[in-house]
Amino acid sequence: MTDSDTAARQPVRLTISPRHRQPPPVALLDWIHRSPQYRPVVRPAGGGGGGRAGFSDAVIIAVLAQGLLPGLFNLLQSWVDQQRTEASIRIQAGDTEVELQVSGRTDSARLLAQATEALRAAREAGSDAAD
Repeated sequence: MTDSDTAARQPVRLTISPRHRQPPPVALLDWIHRSPQYRPVVRPAGGGGGGRAGFSDAVIIAVLAQGLLPGLFNLLQSWVDQQRTEASIRIQAGDTEVELQVSGRTDSARLLAQATEALRAAREAGSDAAD
């Protein structure tokens, strides 16, 4: 088994915060749940309100294998494109956390590459600090 195979199986926690001025015709969670594989692992965050200014209360939490990120990013990007809005994704794998912004100009393949690179760099920085 290669390091990339191991990484694809490692769980990652995402916090997705859609940004919009008015409620979208299709909520992001409903959009994601159209794909059955994400229903058990993607849910609304508990509680309401208290989010950052400009972000809706519809914060979504996902805990899934990194191998499922491409499909989730494709769903998120298509929703962002359709709603003409933006979203923030906070990705946590172990002690490593990165935040990415998604807009209509974001390519889902590039988003995956950014997430993978940011997680790798953060892990390396963390292991260097532990030495």
